[in-house]
Amino acid sequence: MQQPLTVYHWPESAGSIQLEQGLLIIAIQTPPTMLRTAARQQVRLALQEVLAAQLACSPAEIELFAQPGQALKLLQPTLDIALSISHEPGLSLAAIHMHGAVGVDLMAINSAPVASELHTLATDYLGDNIADHLARTPAKELGRGFAQAWTEFEARLKCTKEHLSEWNLAREKRLAQYGCRALSLPDGYVGTVAFENLLCNS
Repeated sequence: MQQPLTVYHWPESAGSIQLEQGLLIIAIQTPPTMLRTAARQQVRLALQEVLAAQLACSPAEIELFAQPGQALKLLQPTLDIALSISHEPGLSLAAIHMHGAVGVDLMAINSAPVASELHTLATDYLGDNIADHLARTPAKELGRGFAQAWTEFEARLKCTKEHLSEWNLAREKRLAQYGCRALSLPDGYVGTVAFENLLCNS
């Protein structure tokens, strides 16, 4: 299993950012009570600065566009750069993929469902195999195990631009086409990035 992908905390890590497999993940810590609209604005500003550094231009030249229910887009038709964002109270993530689709998802472990609901959710949305694996997971590891499986599922959904729906084999095959990496995050959070691995598919 691959090591978790490095996450760069912004702006503290501004001078050490490096792409890995064409991927870059930044994290912005926010007050737990910050409204999501304010967190979104902080992420957009951070993305403009990070993308400007990667593309050797000024932040003012980085134009971002968002529609409700859709991923943030970079308005640069000559570049195939994809963006994805995820928020939890206290932390926001932004993913950049220089070579195709990307999805990132974040979960605070303390927001995972209680054990009595977890198996039903896993069976309905993640499939029997993952549900059975979670059923064998020790209770003290169950919240983290569910969060890892759920964020992988949600990150892959973002890559395909599909909405949440119950498990079916056709969807599982579509989602399996995307690579996934766990993320190195502060205690209490679990996250996954999913991405279109064009280098392997070409």
